[in-house]
Amino acid sequence: MYSKLSVLFKELMDEEYHTARELAARLNVSEKTVRVRLKELNDIVISHGAIIASKSNMGYRLTVDDYDCFNQFALSGNKGNKVSRPTTSNERITFILAFLLNRHGYIKLDDLCEQCYVSRNTMTADLKKVEYILHIHNLVLERRPNYGVIIDGSEFNKRVCIANNLIKRNDFMNADGKKEEKLKAIGNIVLSVLHKNEYRISEVSLENLISHIFIASYRSKHEQSVDIDGNRIAQLVKPDVLEATKEIALRTQEELQTLMPESEQFYIALHMGAKLSSGSYNHPGVNIVISRKIDELTWRMLEIVHKSFNIDFMDNLELRMSLNQHMVPLDIRMQYGIPLSNPLLHEIKKEYAFAYTMAATACIALSEHYVTNIPEDEIAYFAILFELALEKKDKKIDKKNIIVVCVSGKGTTQLFMYKYKQAFGKYIENIYECTAWELDSFDFAGHNIEYIFTTIPINIDVPVPVFEVNLFLENKDIITCSEIFEASSNAFLHRYYLPELFLTDIVAENKEEALSLLCRHTEKYFPLPDGFLDAVMKREVLGQTDFGNLIAIPHPFQVMTKESFVTVGILQQPIWWGHNEVQVIFLISISSEEDTEIGRFYQLTTKLLFDGEALQQLLKDQRFEVLMTLLKGGVIS
Repeated sequence: MYSKLSVLFKELMDEEYHTARELAARLNVSEKTVRVRLKELNDIVISHGAIIASKSNMGYRLTVDDYDCFNQFALSGNKGNKVSRPTTSNERITFILAFLLNRHGYIKLDDLCEQCYVSRNTMTADLKKVEYILHIHNLVLERRPNYGVIIDGSEFNKRVCIANNLIKRNDFMNADGKKEEKLKAIGNIVLSVLHKNEYRISEVSLENLISHIFIASYRSKHEQSVDIDGNRIAQLVKPDVLEATKEIALRTQEELQTLMPESEQFYIALHMGAKLSSGSYNHPGVNIVISRKIDELTWRMLEIVHKSFNIDFMDNLELRMSLNQHMVPLDIRMQYGIPLSNPLLHEIKKEYAFAYTMAATACIALSEHYVTNIPEDEIAYFAILFELALEKKDKKIDKKNIIVVCVSGKGTTQLFMYKYKQAFGKYIENIYECTAWELDSFDFAGHNIEYIFTTIPINIDVPVPVFEVNLFLENKDIITCSEIFEASSNAFLHRYYLPELFLTDIVAENKEEALSLLCRHTEKYFPLPDGFLDAVMKREVLGQTDFGNLIAIPHPFQVMTKESFVTVGILQQPIWWGHNEVQVIFLISISSEEDTEIGRFYQLTTKLLFDGEALQQLLKDQRFEVLMTLLKGGVIS
């Protein structure tokens, strides 16, 4: 049975009815071609205990009369056919990619169509998608008249493409059926060497390293060796890592009975140096050497943060050294285009929104140096370092004077006060005890009282908010009270957000038009320096300011205004910003004057920007009061 009939045969094996239209769609051929092939297939199976029956309004169905005879035929027809042929577009794209990456020479388009059992039109459409994947990995699908197509590019980039798209397919690089066994053997070797040298590596990076060692052994065996500059690798990767890599290569060579030449050893060393955690260089006997280039890049990152956010980390030695250490393996990854997945990317963007925004801005320095965009996964790793630095900065909290009212007597009230000091000491300046009847004569203004916490109902009018709580603090009470103290200390946001700088129903076709409109409106209330709009547009060119959730946070590439402000604009319809659709714009300008609240401002602002649910509430109810409530962490009823 020839290949095209095999695919049709496979579709009918479920012994269910299938219409000619359905089969034509699955096989990417015409209904007429399906009927011709059905007749040919029926002529074959009829002598093997089966028949293809047709029924009006139902379609075609494979009916088996003699299962012993038919099963023997079916098994003999599929013998040696370990790889199932692709039937959907996604399956074909993966199949074509794997086929071409494993092939040495050209293949004609008609022969490729025959491999996939599709028409030239279908193949042309699939090849466009294949070309997109190749482009991401700096590879090209070269076309040559009378010869066909071939993937052109370095063996290094081909391997990265394989690791990202094909290695997890069970049928790829698995002609002997021992792929999983080999991967496990390589994994045991790598873990043994890592443990011996006290190296640290993430689970994701470990899996990727094992995959690349397997790819190296397979491709080398099939005469697809990598061309790599060993001298350059020796300069980038530390000597102890090179020695560890040599041990891995030799043990892999012995285990898999596959030659691992020196070029493959350097290839593995490159990936190992790019994936080891920076902490791997800190154990005794190993010095981590920070080059002048890396230290200058780190300094430039902190300088951009200072100019953009007016937050100074320039003298933060701990942060600077952490960034430097992280930059050592990152430098290798960026030079060779080695991707590093970050499994916590989405959680980091959500939980550490300000730190991620700061890291993305800092990475402008790296984009300029490496002349390429820095992947989001890498930005998220930097965000963790910035978040740690931000956490260690002093967080200014306005302490409150409160009154506690308790019905159970002086002893109980004293215990009640002690519990509150213990739980909320960082929020409270003074606690005053008072009975319910004494409240009427209490000097609220003189003692600057802001809240009353009581275990009993208060039946008189008082000039401050009253919160009823339990005598014995529970976790929910602590959380609720903390939110109360935090929310009240967020009143400073009104210095940055003003109702006159809140615009809705904006009509703009592109971001240039939208930003120009917001700047003109802002100038009615704040004097903008010459070149302000140009500085905002320059920042747009330097790096991403749209991070999803229909939000953009444009700002000048450096601090320019004497006063801080945020102009919020909500568009009638989303517009394309460069990376994402945007409907809500936060045009931010930070004062050149020292501002102790700037860190908290950014923390609260970016927390809102990465909260998709909160932003949907703002789009639903486009009022300034709603914006401020959401910024302060309140809930819209």
